[in-house]
Amino acid sequence: MADDAVGLAILRELEAEPVPGVNFIYGGTSGMEILPMVQDADYLLVLDGLKQGQPGDVEVLIGDQIPRLLQQQLSPHQVGLLDLLSAARLTGQEPANVAVVGITARDVEFRTSLSDEIKAAIPEAVQRARQLLEQWTSDATQHQPK
Repeated sequence: MADDAVGLAILRELEAEPVPGVNFIYGGTSGMEILPMVQDADYLLVLDGLKQGQPGDVEVLIGDQIPRLLQQQLSPHQVGLLDLLSAARLTGQEPANVAVVGITARDVEFRTSLSDEIKAAIPEAVQRARQLLEQWTSDATQHQPK
């Protein structure tokens, strides 16, 4: 579990204290297999390791900010998020709101645990992801027909 597994570590922390109205899905190396779930989502929050920045930096990217930092995949076995979103767009079924909460990875080679900088950044990433999810669920609740 090298630093490219940081998304799973953030996900596990979020699942420990669920946000009402939020479904968590581990995409891992699924690639295009998760396209139907992406197409059905109104809101999509991706938790992942990033390549840009200093190891341990926490980034929140929303909407148009996403392409500038995700042009390169963190590891070659991943189908890139941009590919997934492009496929959803081609079908006319893309989430209206997309964001990424990520931590810049130090080491994506095989190892048994996350780097120390990455472990230290997880609480901040979880907090920022939770804030975004709570904002989205609040917005969705306010816009529901009565």
